[in-house]
Amino acid sequence: MKKPVVKALSITLCAVLALGGIGGLAYAVNNTNRSGSKPVDSAPVDSGVKSAGSSYNPRAEKNAKDETVYVLVKADGTVQKIIVSDWVKNTQGDGLLNDVTGLTDIENVKGNETYTMGGGNSCVWDARGNDIYYQGNIDKELPVSMAVSYTLDGQPISPDQLAGKSGKVTIRFDYVNRQYEMVDIGGRQEKIYVPFAMLTGLLLDNDVFTNVSVTNGKIMNDGDRTVVAGLAFPGLQESLGLDRDALDLPEYVEITADVKKFELETTVTIAANELFNDAAAKAEGNEDLDGLNGLDGKLDELTSAMVQLIDGSSQLYDGLCTLLDSSKELTAGIGQLAEGAAQLKQGAGDLSTGAAQLQAGAASLSEGLGQLVQNSGTLNGGAAQVFQNLLATANSQLQAAGVQAPELTIENYSQVLDGVIASAGDSPAGQQVAALKDSLDSYNGFYQGLQSYTAGVAQAKDGAGELNTGLGTLKGGADSLSAGADQLYNGILTMQNSAPALVDGVTRLRDGAMELTNGLKEFDKQGVQKLVDAFGGDLGGLMDRVDALREVSERYNSFSGISPEMDGQVKFVWRTAEVEVQEKQGS
Repeated sequence: MKKPVVKALSITLCAVLALGGIGGLAYAVNNTNRSGSKPVDSAPVDSGVKSAGSSYNPRAEKNAKDETVYVLVKADGTVQKIIVSDWVKNTQGDGLLNDVTGLTDIENVKGNETYTMGGGNSCVWDARGNDIYYQGNIDKELPVSMAVSYTLDGQPISPDQLAGKSGKVTIRFDYVNRQYEMVDIGGRQEKIYVPFAMLTGLLLDNDVFTNVSVTNGKIMNDGDRTVVAGLAFPGLQESLGLDRDALDLPEYVEITADVKKFELETTVTIAANELFNDAAAKAEGNEDLDGLNGLDGKLDELTSAMVQLIDGSSQLYDGLCTLLDSSKELTAGIGQLAEGAAQLKQGAGDLSTGAAQLQAGAASLSEGLGQLVQNSGTLNGGAAQVFQNLLATANSQLQAAGVQAPELTIENYSQVLDGVIASAGDSPAGQQVAALKDSLDSYNGFYQGLQSYTAGVAQAKDGAGELNTGLGTLKGGADSLSAGADQLYNGILTMQNSAPALVDGVTRLRDGAMELTNGLKEFDKQGVQKLVDAFGGDLGGLMDRVDALREVSERYNSFSGISPEMDGQVKFVWRTAEVEVQEKQGS
């Protein structure tokens, strides 16, 4: 592997720890690797990247030591060499700088200051007010171990045997935390491990690795290479006392990929507890976190709220089932209504047609009666003239008979002749008079009947006009009724055609409500209840463990040794050997 890649991964992972995230890993690796930076030598020194939670402050009262432990390992994680790089920050500008170190073969890497060793690993630097950068070797068990295992198509295989082979490859990084203190938690002695965050980074050639996936990590691809960054917290599960079935904190990183002619460049893993220190420092005195002990009741409220949500969703499902049944009944009712509307439409159409026919007949009747009315005057005049002629004849006959009587008119003839008959008695004259009256009465009956007839014709004409007008109104109403019946029928037909969609929609709502209920039950089971179970209903106990973690973490601030007068922080960097095909190894 090219040395710039080692430095790229080292600097990048330090930066990721400093940022407290993984998102910028690919960008940092690519830009650093392509910037033409100088290759690192076989004994790497501190990159100069300051991590989050660093206690360095130019105005701080204490001097400080920033320590980086480089662990050179084989491809399977077997330790070959440990190199420690220390940066002693002479913030007080001391001439003589008191230090403590368990390193051997100490070398000042950035200056010419000298040191003198004393008892108890004490070391006094002739600092002359400067910071001191030095490195050395140490033979000491690491607080965290890392093992790397490989499988090819599901079968375990050593990295040397895997070189150059193709298939489905899994690379697994397992971490074991050995650094702990026994702490009293609730009256019991519990192991509290230093909360190391393990961040492992790999650069995978896309010509070799495809379909890459990672457990407990993130993947980014720039087209040429796939950047994998995994994160694990060995020992944190036990320190927090969390049930693994309820909440499983990662303690390994696993990468799986399809591989062609396997080879692997150097991987870099960083272990640091400063992220936890920084988070603890920021949280110290935080009123929101101080109130966590009151979250026991909040979890009860959350559980109660989930029960209410599940009950509510069940009621919603039951209601939608009822609505679905009612929708089916509604569909049947709409069908019956559609049949009635069709009949109404037909009847309204028939009524409109009948009204039109009646109106046409009434118009014809009115027209015929009008013609009769026009002839009524002639009929009445002719009849009156005939009556006058008859009366004139009667007057002449009476005079010829020597009967003295008023002149006969249509209005008085009956009364006059009755008087003549009464005075004449049974004489022959009294008898054409009686006969004459009978003749005139007969004609008078015809005459009066003709008057009544012509009057009736006039009334009939007026009635026919009114009937025609009324039938016109009826026809207009029948037309409107027919049009309304058409609209009603079309509307009901649309509703009938839409009814299946309504039933389908309600069915989907019902099914959705069932899925909601099942989803809420699953969320309650897998989320809320696991959260409750994870803390065992004792958030106060959890906060005791968090406080203990913070204290244990703050006390672990050096691997090789540190003066009690100094602040300190330490991180570990593992660098694995490359896995190369045999031909490449011999070239």
